[in-house]
Amino acid sequence: MRIVLCSREPLFREALASLLSHEGNFDVVASESTPRACLTATKDHRAQLIVLEGHGLQENDVEFFMGARAYGDFGIILIGGEGLFDANDHNMDAILERHSGSTTLFRAIREVGARFVQTPVGKVRERRQNYGSGIELTRREFEVASLVGKGLSNRRIAAVTGLREQSIKNLVSVIMRKLKCENRVQVALRLTSVSVSEDAT
Repeated sequence: MRIVLCSREPLFREALASLLSHEGNFDVVASESTPRACLTATKDHRAQLIVLEGHGLQENDVEFFMGARAYGDFGIILIGGEGLFDANDHNMDAILERHSGSTTLFRAIREVGARFVQTPVGKVRERRQNYGSGIELTRREFEVASLVGKGLSNRRIAAVTGLREQSIKNLVSVIMRKLKCENRVQVALRLTSVSVSEDAT
């Protein structure tokens, strides 16, 4: 699994790169200080995961990352950033507190990264992964459905994901058809019922 680190603090970047490479045995392919440089490195190295440090991060930086997901399939783990904004509104793959231990970080990287590691050429590709128990949604559809469930408008979802508003409108229609829902409230209720049933198992 290839990982790109993004932090405005050079010492934090170096320490985290060393921790992930030497203790976690992860492949850290780049370590950048700006969102744009981080995304360029992610594309150039075909990284599956970005580990993003939240200190000094602005909300529009996070929206920039989430919008870039429309052009690449990678996971994002946010470390820290408490109190700066409601990171849950941005549908991160994992959010860790800055004082989380290395065991928690390594587990999150393995869990999130596993969803974005592609099958090597020559192997039979497994059936396309569906997100949410009993829900036949792609990753992008599930991401949009989650934002709908949080009450975001199509315009706001477009800003967060980087997709055009018309594309979001089309995706919402597909999601409603797949979930057999007539409105956005039903989508939210359906997602809630799925997460409750998953927690119960």
